[in-house]
Amino acid sequence: MFIYMSSENKLKRNCKKSEVIMGPFIRTKNDTDKIFKTLFIALIPIIIFSFYKNGIIPFVNNKTSTIGLFYPLIFIFIGGLSSYLIERIYCKILKKQSYGSIFPGIFISLVLPINTPIEILIFACFIGIIVGKMLYGGFGNNVFNPALIGCLFVLTAYSSIIVNNGGYLNSYELDAIARPTPLSNSVEGIRTYNTLVKPYGNLFDFFIGLIPGSVGETSSLLCLIGLIYLGIKKVIKIEIPIFYITTVFILTYIIGLSNGLGLWYPLFQIFSGGLMFGAVFMATDPVTSPVTKLGSILYGICLGILTVICRYLTSYPEGVLTSILIMNMLVFILDKIGTRDKNYKKKILISISTVLIIAISIIFKINNSFTSIDNDFN
Repeated sequence: MFIYMSSENKLKRNCKKSEVIMGPFIRTKNDTDKIFKTLFIALIPIIIFSFYKNGIIPFVNNKTSTIGLFYPLIFIFIGGLSSYLIERIYCKILKKQSYGSIFPGIFISLVLPINTPIEILIFACFIGIIVGKMLYGGFGNNVFNPALIGCLFVLTAYSSIIVNNGGYLNSYELDAIARPTPLSNSVEGIRTYNTLVKPYGNLFDFFIGLIPGSVGETSSLLCLIGLIYLGIKKVIKIEIPIFYITTVFILTYIIGLSNGLGLWYPLFQIFSGGLMFGAVFMATDPVTSPVTKLGSILYGICLGILTVICRYLTSYPEGVLTSILIMNMLVFILDKIGTRDKNYKKKILISISTVLIIAISIIFKINNSFTSIDNDFN
């Protein structure tokens, strides 16, 4: 799923500024394997935390069996194995070369709710691999993030089954909290600390990840550690998550401030749902994200704007998955904007002006429909 644009920096050093650098660039398989190993290392803490939150905590509190204890690991393993086998079988039948990546399936299992039936998880992997990847030509040719294609399909087609099965709440949360996810509460229109944060503890619980959510998306702390690690290893373009998260923070801070809400409000927005996980691990997929630096910055900003639009102006409380898939379609435009040519400075000015106009319009629109009653931060 992840292919690093290895040759880009070398070519930039050897080319004149006026030349247009086309991509994506693909490493040899040995280098790609190193990238995969680095990515998997970054995911290990998140997988372990998921095991702790969705397996150990319910087991210690006598809310699940021994099988339930290890179910989060089984769930993730089945996702990765399904992804690998589906791609291998497909390529075997059509006599095509296959790398048989486990990562689309792992990401699908981490993004879906823990109560997703196994057969639906496998079907999500099938849709992600076949429709989201192989039909575009396979490894490195897909336009959309395969994992998100699979997740979007099953969350749309089988949402009622997943909700009736327990939704995003593990067996302990079903008894201890018995509430929807924090972002689900925010769509009701009343946005206060007492209604959005307090039922789940405090903002530190949000940051650590001890709140209801998808299998691997809840811990902002571990996503932040993953961002630092992957950035140091140069596996991802860090401009994307940095500008994505910052854009959401700034927009929601302005919205909250203009409605009498404090700093807790934008923190709630970036620590809730799949924003941190999506920004670090999903939006940075090199195959479906911009190659150029300016394109990556604009990509992150646009993702933030779209996420805020989805969270405030639609009935869907999350917005991350949809935003990334929408922006996947516009990557080629962003890369054209980001190429260095004689109009580069002009394109930067136009891009900044356009983003500011859109952001101001969105803030004005949201403020007109915003409702808050209590700003108690006790």
